[in-house]
Amino acid sequence: MNNRQLRWLAVILPTLFLALVLYLRFRAPTEHELAANVYAILAVMLGAIIFSIFVFSAIERSQEALHETNSQLEALHQAALTLTTELDLQSVLQKVVDLSRQLLNAKYGALGVVDPGNNRIRQFLTSGISDEVRARIGAPPQGHGLLGVLNPGGQPLLVNDISKDPRSGGFPPNHPPMQSLLGVPIRSKGELFGNLYLADKYENSSTGEHLLNFDPSDQQLLEKFATQAAIAIENAQLYRKTQELAVLQERERFGMALHDGIMQQVYATGLALQEAQRRISDQQPQQAGERIAQSIEDLSQILRDLRNYILGLRTGRYQGQDLATSLGQMARELHANTLMQVSFTPPVKAASLGLSEEQTDELIYIVQEALNNIRKHAYARNVDLGLERQEADVRLRIDDDGDGFDPEAAGEGGGNGLRNMRERAARLGASLRLWSQPGKGTHLELLVPVPAEEKF
Repeated sequence: MNNRQLRWLAVILPTLFLALVLYLRFRAPTEHELAANVYAILAVMLGAIIFSIFVFSAIERSQEALHETNSQLEALHQAALTLTTELDLQSVLQKVVDLSRQLLNAKYGALGVVDPGNNRIRQFLTSGISDEVRARIGAPPQGHGLLGVLNPGGQPLLVNDISKDPRSGGFPPNHPPMQSLLGVPIRSKGELFGNLYLADKYENSSTGEHLLNFDPSDQQLLEKFATQAAIAIENAQLYRKTQELAVLQERERFGMALHDGIMQQVYATGLALQEAQRRISDQQPQQAGERIAQSIEDLSQILRDLRNYILGLRTGRYQGQDLATSLGQMARELHANTLMQVSFTPPVKAASLGLSEEQTDELIYIVQEALNNIRKHAYARNVDLGLERQEADVRLRIDDDGDGFDPEAAGEGGGNGLRNMRERAARLGASLRLWSQPGKGTHLELLVPVPAEEKF
């Protein structure tokens, strides 16, 4: 009941009760005047009680609705703030699914990124479903059945019984049962980016978990969140393009530096060596020796200049460094030369690793090989390196979210790179664990025993 209706009731109901009191008062005989007065007073009291109960119940309902709306708006605000803290596109998309599910107390959530060419789902992110269950379900949906209803026009979808909807194509094997479905489009720059789906709204009570139906207010709230999500997605896309542009600009700068500086120096040095060769043919060994000596000095300077051009990073620089310093440098290099986000978590105390120089060198070779494989084959967006000292071992891990592969299909050796890594790990007496799956990235872990005298 709105405020306008309450204002009318505040006028009408007292007027009716007053009319009833006057009627009872004047209709009563004179000898029953006392009884009439008592009845009038009782009628006024009864009217006041009824009016109070009715009006205050309406006010309480309005306050509850207002409180629920405020809570939803606050949750929407907090969800929007959470989205703004992330700039990586994949992380933003996953947070959109997770936060929408929390916002409406839904058991399951999904985001289908739409291919604008054919309105099919080209990427499908989920929330509320474990990796094991998702793996058993099989290939992600392509946009058939109810999931495809939103794609052509991008219209909202609200279904409270999926099994009875004629547009439903049913669930694939091993798919968790779902009863209700709410879907809204996400539009970015006026174009359909994807669709946000929620399934099985629920509430927790003292008697357990109860499923509820989605209602139009849920749809409105999810549509507002989808608007915020679109802004966060656009920001993440802009950030990625900025990164790509920065890399292209840096490559152009480096190419110009090579062309205008390094290549010219190399060409001049080549001419000097040709001159030295001619002087040797002319029996002028002293002049030839001077030319060769100068060319050697020029080549050394070219190498120094080349190192300075590579973002201030040196080449051939791992000798004499501890493992943590070298890994941090490798992470910076990989980030500088690719579009990948590369992070490195160093040990609390690098000096306490207790690794020998030989172990350090072998581990550097293993990490170089692993990062080289990621750069060439993984097509990863994120790479994470970690190094820590455990009780009797040093744990080194390398994780990426790339294409992954099937280790069994790759064979026991897994290619020269992986075979070399295993051989180096064996020489160290270390255990090398590799886990990978197509579409799931690759995770590598090394446990390297420290020398006996260094254990604690």
